[in-house]
Amino acid sequence: MAHMALSAHSPGKLFRAATRRWYGPFARPERIVNVAVRDPDFQLVRVLDAERELVAFRKLWAALVEVDRDCYIWQRGQPYYKLAIQSIGLRGRTENASWYFFPGGYLKLLAVMRAIWVAPLYRSPTPDAFAALLLAAAPATEGKQN
Repeated sequence: MAHMALSAHSPGKLFRAATRRWYGPFARPERIVNVAVRDPDFQLVRVLDAERELVAFRKLWAALVEVDRDCYIWQRGQPYYKLAIQSIGLRGRTENASWYFFPGGYLKLLAVMRAIWVAPLYRSPTPDAFAALLLAAAPATEGKQN
């Protein structure tokens, strides 16, 4: 899996790799409290909000690896999903981040933060497990009202 390494050692990649545990989108995954998965038409596919689902998501999220942007190029007609990840910030405020999820376990931040964070591409080392969690049918709950 050579494509998962930091092959181009740009200052941005080096900064993100060095600070990922305390700064940026992968810092403190235990603070993630909700993940909404939507299709390209913005229809809700699934919501991860049960603790069991969130524990699995946090583990997969923390394992994402930055890859070169040209490892995956989206082609018109290919499926993709939008993730709305909600977490609790350091001061107890709710924080939201939006991501694209592409086939093969590739993810890209939807919003651009600062120049050093300009839309890097990430990949799950276990893309099938990541997709299965995000796209599995939500468990049925008796008596649940819409």
